[in-house]
Amino acid sequence: MSVLSPGILIAAPPLGDPNFDRSVVLLASHDDQGAFGWVINGERLLSVAQLLEQAEITQGGEAHSATLREAVSRGGPVSSGQVWLVYPTAHELLGVDPQLEVAPGISATASRDFLQRLADGASVPHLRAFAGYAGWAAGQLEAEINQGAWLPGEVSPHLVFETDPMTVWQRAYEMQGVTPLAFTSRTIGSA
Repeated sequence: MSVLSPGILIAAPPLGDPNFDRSVVLLASHDDQGAFGWVINGERLLSVAQLLEQAEITQGGEAHSATLREAVSRGGPVSSGQVWLVYPTAHELLGVDPQLEVAPGISATASRDFLQRLADGASVPHLRAFAGYAGWAAGQLEAEINQGAWLPGEVSPHLVFETDPMTVWQRAYEMQGVTPLAFTSRTIGSA
């Protein structure tokens, strides 16, 4: 089995699953037990400030307004009540555990302490917040790739943090050197 993480999964057009239509998944983990990641271009649900309010995390200092305006997006259909924070590794917050580097230059946490630090004024440039995640059971992702549902690819911090979510699907294909139409025509009828 080839390990696909760290990497991205780019949905084939049309995927036929409304949870993943035109989506790009940052794949954080993939092994013989399954796979796990976040849809990086999911629909916007609320802001980080609204999330802090809903989670009853109070501001203990002058909160950094740009970070609090960042979107919390739908990260996938699994555990939609769980929030994951993804950010450049260079902006990890000291004293918050766990923080995991899921790809070179890309870290993640589900720590409530991290949220409290945001409420207390920590600035985390390029913060991405996701409600829920995408998950696959053992062998499920490999079967979907073999059916032509996903194009695995290389991940870059630029794609995750600096590309407009509205254009990330097209840009991800461009980064792999193919177009959505070329990928679809290549996978249809493949043996």
